Amino acid sequence: MRQTSRRHTARLHAKSEGLMTRVDSTRADTATAVKCDLAGEVLRSFGSLRFAATGWSMLPTIWPGDTLIVERVTSERVSVGDVVLVGRDGRLCAHRVVSQSENSGNPRWITRGDAMPGPDRPVAGSELMGRVAYLIRAGRLIELPAKLNLAERLTAGIVRHSVPAARVLVFLHRMVRIPKKSAAEESVLSCQG
Repeated sequence: MRQTSRRHTARLHAKSEGLMTRVDSTRADTATAVKCDLAGEVLRSFGSLRFAATGWSMLPTIWPGDTLIVERVTSERVSVGDVVLVGRDGRLCAHRVVSQSENSGNPRWITRGDAMPGPDRPVAGSELMGRVAYLIRAGRLIELPAKLNLAERLTAGIVRHSVPAARVLVFLHRMVRIPKKSAAEESVLSCQG
């Protein structure tokens, strides 16, 4: 009788853990969707948006922690080589346009992260939020290149095929690129306007 009770308790505990994981992931998905909607509203209302990049899909062009400056654009102004911000499935994604087409007057783009093995599904005009005009890294304003140079293509290939190598590159990038701030600099708030 005791063993049956223990098994039943263990099953209930496992079910409750699974339920908590689903609830936590549902909350995270909801929060992400709200952020995506808010970003879209900011772009529509003000024409530009700044946010910190996360993820490795655009290495070496965009590194985690870079600040992306996105500008609202019309579909006619999007070209192959541009890095665009796409909002779909309640998420934001900044990837490079690798091809474009038009179907019955509706433009579509194929995007791909520089370090991703394959392209994303086609982007509809309603999913296009804007174009990444610049990024800010270590206090410097950087214009995004339309094409990667040889060193960048090699880095993207390494990241594409090796997660451990990607982790090492991100770690080394943080160590090299982020300057140490003096006590005086840390006490001054930076202007984000």
